[in-house]
Amino acid sequence: MLEFEDKLNHILVDTFNNITKYEEKSLRKISQVPITVSEVHLLQAIAQNGGSATVSCLSRILKVTRPTVTVAVKKLEKKELLKKETAEHDGRRFIITLTDSGQKIQRAHNIFHKKMIRNISKDFNTEEKEILLQSLTKLADFFKDKVKN
Repeated sequence: MLEFEDKLNHILVDTFNNITKYEEKSLRKISQVPITVSEVHLLQAIAQNGGSATVSCLSRILKVTRPTVTVAVKKLEKKELLKKETAEHDGRRFIITLTDSGQKIQRAHNIFHKKMIRNISKDFNTEEKEILLQSLTKLADFFKDKVKN
């Protein structure tokens, strides 16, 4: 059993690191502005939230602290990938939206993910795809449960 655990650990760590490196490599190709994987995921969270969000909302979506989001928003604002405006109904809150450049990077990142999944799944038959989905769903549920607690 220990052999299984060692192999699984190696595969999970190695796969996570390789996905991150692959994503970073892709981001360098699609953006003239240096941007990290975490930053592009923040852009993606705004887009998936209907194109605008508050710091608190992004904190919930990304499962990080509000100060972490605030720092990232400031960096992305300087890179002109998003803008922050005072909320009409509450002057203490800010509404964060993507600029045209931010939208472009976010769309390109979505295309990257679609192509990545298409390329991964092309070598699997139907049965293997089902097994992979079932297994990854269990894995995702395990980590989702651990994050909740």
